[in-house]
Amino acid sequence: MAAVPSINSLPYEVRQTIYSLVGQQTDSDRWHGGPVSTVAHYTTVSREWQEEFERLSFRELRVTPKRLKCFAHVLEPPRRRAIVQTICFHISLDKYDSLLNGEQETSPERRRSTEILTTALGNFFKAMTQWQKTDTSPLGLDLHLLVDSPSDSSPLLGRNGTPLVTGRALTSYLKLDLETLSLPDLDVFSGFRCTGRHLQPTSFLAIVSKLRTLEYLDVELNHDSSRKRDVQQRNNFAAGLEQCAGSVSVLSLRRPSPMITPSTSPPRQPWSSFYDQIRVFSQQCESFEFDDCIDAAQFFHPFLVGHEVEEPPTNQEAPFWMRLKRLNVRNSYMMKEPYLRVTRRVEALAYVLKVLTAIGRASRRMPELQFARVCQYVLTEDQLEWFVLTYECHAGTAWLRVRGFVPGKAMIDAWKLSAAEKRLEFDIHVETTDPTAPEL
Repeated sequence: MAAVPSINSLPYEVRQTIYSLVGQQTDSDRWHGGPVSTVAHYTTVSREWQEEFERLSFRELRVTPKRLKCFAHVLEPPRRRAIVQTICFHISLDKYDSLLNGEQETSPERRRSTEILTTALGNFFKAMTQWQKTDTSPLGLDLHLLVDSPSDSSPLLGRNGTPLVTGRALTSYLKLDLETLSLPDLDVFSGFRCTGRHLQPTSFLAIVSKLRTLEYLDVELNHDSSRKRDVQQRNNFAAGLEQCAGSVSVLSLRRPSPMITPSTSPPRQPWSSFYDQIRVFSQQCESFEFDDCIDAAQFFHPFLVGHEVEEPPTNQEAPFWMRLKRLNVRNSYMMKEPYLRVTRRVEALAYVLKVLTAIGRASRRMPELQFARVCQYVLTEDQLEWFVLTYECHAGTAWLRVRGFVPGKAMIDAWKLSAAEKRLEFDIHVETTDPTAPEL
């Protein structure tokens, strides 16, 4: 009787299809640092199966402080380290009674959360000192820091069917004990983001300063409000960004979850040190995106025109984004404090026009820009209106697509002139079909 053929005798494409189908029926998308995933059983089939399913299992790792020793042991072989693309380090804070869901942490509880975070992060950095840059994947290695309490999930469900977070989770910010924290420098991570409880930007920067080879940074800023803590944290973050994140070329800035107790927005100060420092840092970026945490009209103020535009201080010049290839901007109006910005729809539409036109003018100082998306949302009594402008540059043509409005001459001219200066053909597509859509 003929011998049973080995799976290795099958064509490469057939073997990859088999591995893929098996992987789709297991929890192969990540190793959680806990019980062995079902895909691990397939690694015992053969050496080839072991290597293939380790590639599926170790691509994204979820590690907890209690499993750090296990993590270090399992990932000791350099072959496995080279597979990993993301490490999610999940720190769990103390549980709390459901009666406290709507209450902010007390001072002793906040100190306890700081202690848990500081200790766990120190142990994780110590474990990662065993890694070398040459061990990591050619695609890069991202660090995702997730900090929350098991009690942070509310019994209430959101519109998408997922649990909301409690009021305590929204109002209890995190910070590191910077006086006792001592982290070693690491050169293995190329990206960093933090989710879960809000981590103060100054503590975020303390971590970033130890990640020496970062290229990608995803930051949750404090709210753009008049609260003293928010103002201080935002200013301190902007002031320390260049020193702590000098190698970053991809920057994403986002606001925290909505305030439970709303606060008013601060006075508009487009030439403040905060906006000046953010503009300066963005000029080293290849990709830059932000939402409501940055006011687009203030950020692009150097490119606004009109009698109400403030003249720049003598020491500030219009920025020039030599490296910028991708830009993504999202702002809302009249939705919720501190992001109301205006009180009437007509004022909101005027701001939308200013922003879309100013970014068109600014694009003249973005010689490498390949893609830009500007989304502006206005909430009225009737509905949420979307005004979206998308810019794409390829094959010698600048393509402009707009949705939710009809572009006026000033806006078109701003983008068209930018294309002309870059010696690009210019084409515009108006995807708006609503006959009542405003002309901007």
